[in-house]
Amino acid sequence: MQRNYVQLLQAQQNDNATFLRTENLIYLRDGDVVLYKRERSSVWQVRYKLYDKIWRRVSTKHRNLDYAIKVAGDIYDEARFRERLGLTHSTKKFNVIAKVCLQDLEMEINAGIKPLTNKDYVRAINKYLIPFFGNYLLENIDAEVMRKYELWRNELMGKVPLTSTLANHASAYRRVIDTAIQRGWLNEHIPIAQMSRRGQKGKARPAFTREEINQLLEFLKTYSEGGHSSIAKEMRLLCRDYIELLIGTGMRCGTESLNIKWKHINWYTDVHTNKRYLRIWVSGKTGARHLIAKHNVREALERLISREEQFNGLSLDVVLNDKHDVYLFKFKDGRRPKSFHTTFNWLMKAIGLLKDSATAQNRTLYSLRHTYATLELIENKTDVHTLAKQMGTSIGMIEKHYSKLTATMAADKLA
Repeated sequence: MQRNYVQLLQAQQNDNATFLRTENLIYLRDGDVVLYKRERSSVWQVRYKLYDKIWRRVSTKHRNLDYAIKVAGDIYDEARFRERLGLTHSTKKFNVIAKVCLQDLEMEINAGIKPLTNKDYVRAINKYLIPFFGNYLLENIDAEVMRKYELWRNELMGKVPLTSTLANHASAYRRVIDTAIQRGWLNEHIPIAQMSRRGQKGKARPAFTREEINQLLEFLKTYSEGGHSSIAKEMRLLCRDYIELLIGTGMRCGTESLNIKWKHINWYTDVHTNKRYLRIWVSGKTGARHLIAKHNVREALERLISREEQFNGLSLDVVLNDKHDVYLFKFKDGRRPKSFHTTFNWLMKAIGLLKDSATAQNRTLYSLRHTYATLELIENKTDVHTLAKQMGTSIGMIEKHYSKLTATMAADKLA
């Protein structure tokens, strides 16, 4: 029993001063620092407590007691120094924090929370942030480090990124910082170098005029019947319906539109006018929303139904009422097209509308969304608030990209 009591064994000649020892523990700094060994381990561990009286544990990574005592003292001194400066007691390298952040982002994506935006963050973190900042402590990333990162990133990309790209990277970087603060790995009052959001100004995507849209829809009637192979024939038919859906709704091409199922479409009846409207539920970059389709979208839906074997002989009303868990855009064998970009590009070349005459830029599927917004503002005088809700974007974004149309929209007043 006598051996279990604290006994003075040795006086050190450095800042660790006196240490006390029992059978299994060594006490330093008046008991605030304790060395010990885990079962079946020869490496000394240290636990210490600061002003908050909470024990913290870390390995000294040494088997030799003299080295372990020195390391324990250094760890404790650094922790107290950080405490006085208001810094967190535990530090993590950027790559460790980023991996935790990636786990959080994946959980949000799986839960349907801003999946497209979060996937953009995941790509930015994996491709740019971790490769450069991986071994840095967040609090050590200063303006000079950030400048070196920006030069490295620009060289990797081979250009000065667009402002939209930089905004995405800066937001991804901020997510990592927020993760560190939430986990207690970074004090929120510690200044961290911010990532620049200034880049090259993006060029406005070219739209179609009303005459060009009418020309395109007419051309599609015969073009969609062609194709050199069975898969090409199916792609052309689907592409026609897809284009008419995008023109008639303003929804985003890609994930937002390709993931629509028949159960996501229903008739909405206005109680005041008793008129029916096609309403479509979509989930995309900015979350889920309902939007209203133009009346002529009905024709595209009826063509899709006519080619779906399990809907043989059924009307649009019956299909929508039955809430089928079936994708709109799929091949006869059940596979789904990954995108319509290539088919659309060939279509543009065939009709001679690939390049916008004013800007000489190539038109893409996104040009249809841009066209929808332009025509709604000019032809239908749709207010920006309603248009923003329909398209799943912000009023500020609408005003930013379409402010140049202000004079045209007020032509009847200005002329």
